Amino acid sequence: MSLLFITTFLIHCTDSALSFYYDPQLYVPKYRDYLEAQGNLTKDLFRNYEKDVSPVYAWCKLCVFEQRGFDSTSILDDTSKPLGYDKEAPQRWNYTLFLYSLKLVEVNEPEEQVSVVLELMENDNNIYQPRLSPKTKLTDENRFFKKIRIYRNDIIDFRDQDFRLVCLDNLGMIYDYLSARVSANCRMNVARFPFDTQICQIRFSLPIFSYKEVQIFSEVYEGIQNPSAFHNMGNSEWRLVNLTNRVDFLSFQDRFDLELAVFEIKITRNPLYYFYMIVFPSFVINSVSIMGIFLKGADKMSKLNVGLTNIMTMTFILGVMSDKIPRTGSIPLLGVYIIINLLIMLAAIFVVMMITKLRRWALPILKKKKTPMSRKLETFIGSPLEYTCAVILELITCANFFVMIGFWIDDQETVSAEAST
Repeated sequence: MSLLFITTFLIHCTDSALSFYYDPQLYVPKYRDYLEAQGNLTKDLFRNYEKDVSPVYAWCKLCVFEQRGFDSTSILDDTSKPLGYDKEAPQRWNYTLFLYSLKLVEVNEPEEQVSVVLELMENDNNIYQPRLSPKTKLTDENRFFKKIRIYRNDIIDFRDQDFRLVCLDNLGMIYDYLSARVSANCRMNVARFPFDTQICQIRFSLPIFSYKEVQIFSEVYEGIQNPSAFHNMGNSEWRLVNLTNRVDFLSFQDRFDLELAVFEIKITRNPLYYFYMIVFPSFVINSVSIMGIFLKGADKMSKLNVGLTNIMTMTFILGVMSDKIPRTGSIPLLGVYIIINLLIMLAAIFVVMMITKLRRWALPILKKKKTPMSRKLETFIGSPLEYTCAVILELITCANFFVMIGFWIDDQETVSAEAST
């Protein structure tokens, strides 16, 4: 009886242990067959594959003759022949950059540089199906391998290169996903600063290979070609309003001509910061300074101090603005606005000084004439003349300010129209 009890107890413990360590997924026949097929496919696929050798076909008849010491002048250079003239050679290596995400990081105006983070997918025909044995077949499913097993000409990625994966489809095409921060030179046009719009280009190429060896393509994911996606691609100062792609040809007039995959972004500045930090304070300072200069009862030195303080303030604002824009030959719109305010203040100082001299010269003459017209002129060159000049200068200051508001409204309408299209 005790022996039966012990045997039953051991069987129960064994079943519990097996159920504890048993993983149904590892013992599914289809899963084991899948792993075995993947292993056999990988061995067959990489049997004669050397990742350190570039699979790009770059045979040059002229280069071979020159290396062997023959006279190359009598040999027809391959660069003078059209693409695909050699029917026995493979076609150009296809390399595609597919952009599916972009984020604007920084725009450095003084250095004319823009930095973006790109999410890209590389696509090329790295592994050919003819390398496989006749009995090996690729289904419609994709296969995944570590990047370190594949020859790559890609861009430097944020992530660890040893742990990246590449995807192989049934046509022998390789797909590789990567994230990269790219800084590109962008020629800045600041004539309408701070309502300016910049067009910047981000270019990619394989500089080792010429266009006769590599054909480059560029594509943009349709899902990010809409205003809502553009809104998330910009930052607090710049808004992205358009994103296009194309392939440019860079010619050096020799066999090393290149094709460039170009992604072009159009960004417009958010002028609100400059409006409430520079435009509006300048308007207030100028308006109050004009009132202070023409203030009745103040002496000449006090009025002069008000004007000089305003001039120093405008000069300081110009210095702050100059640190935000490149040193170009054109005067930005905001600079024109500040310079006009500066000229208005200089005109106010000049008018006050001239009114003082005018009174000293004209009052004695008008008092001697004692005519109705002279009395009216004597009254006018007093306080009314100062008030009239103050009103005229204030109106010019307001007009200058409302011109900037008009540019702002026009900028908002332009951005809205581009976003809607």
